[in-house]
Amino acid sequence: MVFDFKGKTAVVTGASRGIGEATSRHLDAGGANVVLVARSKDKLNAIASELQNESLVIDCDLSEDRTIDLIKSKTIEKFSKIDILVNNAAVERNEPAHRATAAAIDETLLVNLRQAFMLCSVFSKDLFATKGNVVNVTSTAAAGAGGTQGAYAASKGGLNTLTKNLSNEWANKEVRANAVAPGLVLTEMWEPTFELLGEENVMENFVKRVPLGKWGTPEEIANVICFLASDLASYVTGQVVRVDGGMLNL
Repeated sequence: MVFDFKGKTAVVTGASRGIGEATSRHLDAGGANVVLVARSKDKLNAIASELQNESLVIDCDLSEDRTIDLIKSKTIEKFSKIDILVNNAAVERNEPAHRATAAAIDETLLVNLRQAFMLCSVFSKDLFATKGNVVNVTSTAAAGAGGTQGAYAASKGGLNTLTKNLSNEWANKEVRANAVAPGLVLTEMWEPTFELLGEENVMENFVKRVPLGKWGTPEEIANVICFLASDLASYVTGQVVRVDGGMLNL
């Protein structure tokens, strides 16, 4: 699916793989200039080399405070504006609550929630100027579906709430804020779980909870992100759209 993003500038965090990479490619296909943000410079450069439109690579670690101002300054210096902010970067930890450490909880909440909030904050006036929009990538884990993902689930639940608050606060600026909550999506984030429980076992058993009977793809999530970021969704704000094959319907 191709959307019309001609003349738009989009910032995508976690852009080096999975949903972030797919979203970046879709935005570019629609004509956007994409700012690719992630830790892996080599992967970002490889993606940027394949994009059709002008892009910007910012290799940084979102767990470091300085990265927020870095992303803002480099984006505005290069493109002078921002129209779309996709907060996709995340830390995922699958560990029971009785084994969770303060450091692990702090890192998860920092990257997944605080830094997403801070990016919204530092880009706020720029988004007001372009009447742009924010799409936050959350998770069905926020509904408690994740089991031993307490910190991750809490961070994504907070991001859902932030999305709704921003949509109300910024509506008079004509800035929209929405979220996409993926379910089972086959990305590199699952590799630790595959190593722990066995890839075939996880693939076969987890999907039993999905009415559509299959895992999602990054491209399927990117399609919904791009719809929400596009003018086709001009009357949509404050929504958390589940893209989970019906998993939470059960």
